[in-house]
Amino acid sequence: MTKNKKQPISIVILAHNEVEIIEKVVMDFYNKIITNIDGSELIIAEDGSTDGTKEVLSKLVKKLKKLKWIEGKKKLGYVNAFKEAMLLPKNELILFCDCSGKHDPNDVWSMLKVIDQNDMVIGYKIKRKDPLYRVILGNVFNFLVRIYFKVPFIDIDCPLRLIKKKALKIVFKQSFLQTELINFELTLRFYFSGFKVAQVPVKHFKRENGSSRGLPLKKIPKVIWGVLKNFPKLKKEFFS
Repeated sequence: MTKNKKQPISIVILAHNEVEIIEKVVMDFYNKIITNIDGSELIIAEDGSTDGTKEVLSKLVKKLKKLKWIEGKKKLGYVNAFKEAMLLPKNELILFCDCSGKHDPNDVWSMLKVIDQNDMVIGYKIKRKDPLYRVILGNVFNFLVRIYFKVPFIDIDCPLRLIKKKALKIVFKQSFLQTELINFELTLRFYFSGFKVAQVPVKHFKRENGSSRGLPLKKIPKVIWGVLKNFPKLKKEFFS
């Protein structure tokens, strides 16, 4: 494949206890994106894994020169790990994704086509392959967000997103409320700060190795309640 002449990007992937799939995810993004855009880098922010993920990454980082592994000595949790990781990239364009293996790196190319005119491009899953209860909850959540905040987002918490670092640094100066679903709040803060946010359709695959590490079923009721409690606080901040 001829190398793409687009602006270099930094890919940031969060990982915690993903030993079954971490190598596949790394190689997928590395081979499809990193090797085809000069000056790009892949950063794995590993959040205190205890299942062998560290051992797999220690081998990968030795053979992939554009791979950087940020080892988590202790578990920070998704939101804190996200905030720390997103300040590490050297490039202006930052692609974020989780380590679920449910997203196709090739969807990045459609994001790159529209990033010049925007500050963030987020994906929306066109055929979500999650269990039915997650699909229903996701649809209801996105509907409530659109109605309550009067925003146009189809899939506001989708983890696959391309962000301009300059805008991200400005938004990160704000005080975040969420301890879960950080991408939901990040998107709102970009939008209500006046930054341009575009949406593109992306593919979605079924998770092959057990339940979600970031949001397992047992955590969902508590997370939903926590997010809904923050709705009025966020609306007051954004609309005041």
